[in-house]
Amino acid sequence: MAKKENYIYKVNQYQKKKPFSSFLSGVAGKMGMPLWAFYVNRGQLIASFGSRDKNGAIMEFYPANLAYQYVQTIGFRTFIKYQGEVYECFREENEKQTLEVKREEVSISEHIDKFNLDIKVTYFTLPNEALSGLVRKVELSSNALLKDVEVVDGLAQVLPYGIDYGGYKAVSNLLQSWMESKVTNYAFYKLRASTADEAEVQDVTDGNFYFATSDEKPFYIYDYKLIFDEDTSLKTPYGFINHNFETLKTLNQTHVNQVPCAMSLYHFDEIQGEKVIYSMLGYAKDEENLSHILDKYDLGYFEQKHKQNTMLHDELVDVIETKTNHPIFDEYLKQCYLDNMLRGGKPLILETKEGQVGYHIYSRKHGDLERDYNFFSIEPAYYSQGNGNFRDVLQNRRNDLMFDSKLKESNVLMFASLIQLDGYNPLSIEGLKFKFEGDLSLYHHQVQEVLKHPFTPGELAMVLDEANYDVVETLKEVIKTSSYEYQAVFGEGYWEDHFTYLLDTIESFNHVYPDELNQLLFNHLVDSFNAHVYVLPRSEKHVKTKDGQVRQYGSIRHLEDDGKKWIEINQKRLKLNVYVKLLILAVNKFAHLDPLGIGLSYEGNKPGWNDAANGVPGLFGSGVSEMFELKRIVMFLIKHMPNHAIGSIEAFNQLVEALLVIKAEDDMEDWNQRLDALENYRLNILNHLNETHISKEVIQNILNHMNQKLEKSVEKAKSLDDIVPTYLTFEATSYEPILDKDKNPHIGEYGLPTVKVKSFKLRALPTFLEGPARYYKIETDVSKAGKVHKAVMQSDLYDKPLGMFKTSVSLEEESFEIGRLRAFTKGWLERESNFLHMTYKYLFGLLKSGQYQSFYELIKTNFTCFMDPLIYGRSPVENSSFIAPSNNPDPRKRGQGFVSRLSGSTAEVLSMWQYMFFGNKLFYTENEHLYFELNPKLDASFFIDGIIETKLFGHIQVVYHYEGSKPTYDKHVKVGELKLYHKDGAIESFKSRVEDLWARDVREGNVFKIDVFIKEENNK
Repeated sequence: MAKKENYIYKVNQYQKKKPFSSFLSGVAGKMGMPLWAFYVNRGQLIASFGSRDKNGAIMEFYPANLAYQYVQTIGFRTFIKYQGEVYECFREENEKQTLEVKREEVSISEHIDKFNLDIKVTYFTLPNEALSGLVRKVELSSNALLKDVEVVDGLAQVLPYGIDYGGYKAVSNLLQSWMESKVTNYAFYKLRASTADEAEVQDVTDGNFYFATSDEKPFYIYDYKLIFDEDTSLKTPYGFINHNFETLKTLNQTHVNQVPCAMSLYHFDEIQGEKVIYSMLGYAKDEENLSHILDKYDLGYFEQKHKQNTMLHDELVDVIETKTNHPIFDEYLKQCYLDNMLRGGKPLILETKEGQVGYHIYSRKHGDLERDYNFFSIEPAYYSQGNGNFRDVLQNRRNDLMFDSKLKESNVLMFASLIQLDGYNPLSIEGLKFKFEGDLSLYHHQVQEVLKHPFTPGELAMVLDEANYDVVETLKEVIKTSSYEYQAVFGEGYWEDHFTYLLDTIESFNHVYPDELNQLLFNHLVDSFNAHVYVLPRSEKHVKTKDGQVRQYGSIRHLEDDGKKWIEINQKRLKLNVYVKLLILAVNKFAHLDPLGIGLSYEGNKPGWNDAANGVPGLFGSGVSEMFELKRIVMFLIKHMPNHAIGSIEAFNQLVEALLVIKAEDDMEDWNQRLDALENYRLNILNHLNETHISKEVIQNILNHMNQKLEKSVEKAKSLDDIVPTYLTFEATSYEPILDKDKNPHIGEYGLPTVKVKSFKLRALPTFLEGPARYYKIETDVSKAGKVHKAVMQSDLYDKPLGMFKTSVSLEEESFEIGRLRAFTKGWLERESNFLHMTYKYLFGLLKSGQYQSFYELIKTNFTCFMDPLIYGRSPVENSSFIAPSNNPDPRKRGQGFVSRLSGSTAEVLSMWQYMFFGNKLFYTENEHLYFELNPKLDASFFIDGIIETKLFGHIQVVYHYEGSKPTYDKHVKVGELKLYHKDGAIESFKSRVEDLWARDVREGNVFKIDVFIKEENNK
């Protein structure tokens, strides 16, 4: 496949365009230390950056609305003095300013007419180095000869390391008292001691640094008064205006008791052609190590790092290299892959004492300038891994096998382990740690100190590097003799939808390894996470409020934490196979179907996918979408029924038996009996755990029972409206107080008197897009799915002026009780906006339900890559969390994207790419034979001169040859021949599908190219 030029998003007069924020990827390579950096299209771009998290900010973190205001003041500044006149670059009114965004860097340029001078500033993060840094390249060029040019360049305000985010916001004036700056051949910014008001005071050795180099030696400025004099607004550089280069160098600088700057002063005898200044700000754990590293930095070394950064990003996205008739779409796939990787991580396959495991590097939680509420963390170490949420990480990893088939079942095992015995899961996923079980005496004492405790590969690699080991080989050696453990914590609640992404990941495994599915389900044993959080029974959370309303509040209780994160029986971890974990999950969810048996109750204090519907659980809300997903799991379990008894726990068997005997015709009675059984089970798993077996017959009975009930649930949901609902709420129409033994009202966990509800009245919330999006996943009849889609297109879910979808129809008539969803402005955040993740779920649903023509028509206005950048307001290859629709009260925001890049939308794009280019299954078994098949669903307009190219498993070049005019999903268009090229030189052709040995060679990486010949059959 011929190499294409990388996409560049260019914006002229960028500071006059719609404001947007974004970020540099922070990817520093396996043997590099990442740094986070956010930018906006104002001033000199960089709005905040730092190490690890907001507490490691080098430039103060401000949310987007404030960053737009402050970036021109406390951010990077450049002043040029020529012939006595001072000009500030990218500040004064100038129509010749351009912004360029690439996947690996961002830059701005300006032409200064009065000096006949051009300036270009480029930012990228430092790759493959033992410290984290933001690199800034300043290029000054002129066709004319300019003599005696003075330049001041750098950051107007820099924070020493060790100042926490909240503390600086609260007492920044006080914290200046600890600050000091020092200069050698670089500037170093640190605190003299720890700032906490505690008896133990600690020395501080680490700090932030500033280093600059050019062919003229820089003079470091750490006292802002040298440039701005007493202008505390930092607006006018009076010092630079009033003093020349030589004088400024002689003036005193104060190095303590103030927030410093990180700037440098240059005098160029002449500029003709180009002058380059490289500078870097970052974090170092000590000065000795920093000084050693910086000794090798000069202009040439920085140029090398610049190229390395580009190569690193190109290599990462090369795995999805695609060539169609729509180059912007091809670039969109690369950007989506990169951003998907930043949230889910890139898997490294490690061999451990317990077998193979995927260790995901480069991951990060989706916190940014617009998502100021999220506290992200990026490990400042080699092989860096960050934090994330269960739902986000799981969905962004579901396509991993499409890029590295050798990962196999690793993701499934991790997330199946995190499913608890109550069917819920922890929120916060914190990666993996390893426990060394080999001979400590083989290693240096520094290494031994790391290996005595659970460690990450990054922590170990840093010490190995310092101790002069061969890092890569020693790391492999250590991990081979280590066990591993998943790291997770409860977080803040139990969302009802998180479980839905586990089956997606299992299905992805089945598409590649159908011959190993039984082994995955029945032979792999996994743990069960224990969050030490108890979902309360109805008698503790159904309460009467002060205004006489009956609500469901205070649904969970935190139990005493004994430090054991995994369920144990007789001091040994409980081990269950994946099938049983799915069965436990399904039964738990089934047991808390709502009072009408339609949706899954939001009884764990949190809603489903739409976080902003936070009030719905209090209204006895339930989710129809989650019921559809439960139906999928039950159907999957029925399809893969075991042929023998399998291990479980006694309490679970009791729950199953209790559910099987429920024959209540009345919905309310059925609900009460199910909840009685579930609540009894939850008590039992707190106190009485015993291992047992569950027979095949019992499994078959409970699955058939659930499936029959869920068939009715689906029909009930469909009967409520032409478009299946998403959220149901229930109003208590009769109830009685619960009294304690003294006949006083019983007070529940929330501090309100509890009640027993005797009857409910159903009320569905207005129509949301999520219901039909998830419904398409279970509807196999294309005509039925088509009727729902037609109803959606005719409803207010479809924003006709923009050709987009919205999360819901109008919520104006709803109470604020449903949550912040209602309090938000319409067309903003989750309220009635084009939330890209849900829109893309809907589009993917169209694909999966066979509505191909509708899909291809709708991506023209719903894929951001096909949008007008002037309206979208940012690079069209970068996703947003949401796009303001035509109902937003601000006309200027309509069609504009907000909240940059990291979202579940990227996972949906990769799933759609897989379906479009390869079809609904890659491998399948038939009569004990393995087959590989390609069945692309491509519109004819995507072909270039009869050719489309893409990649499978990250390295197999797949070339489609097709001269027809019909789409490849037309019933008269078929794959006729596949020609496979083996890495040993063999070439083999197959009719329509590949079988057995060659199919395995495809999967195992032994085939490097596949030519696929598609033909249009005569349909007369």
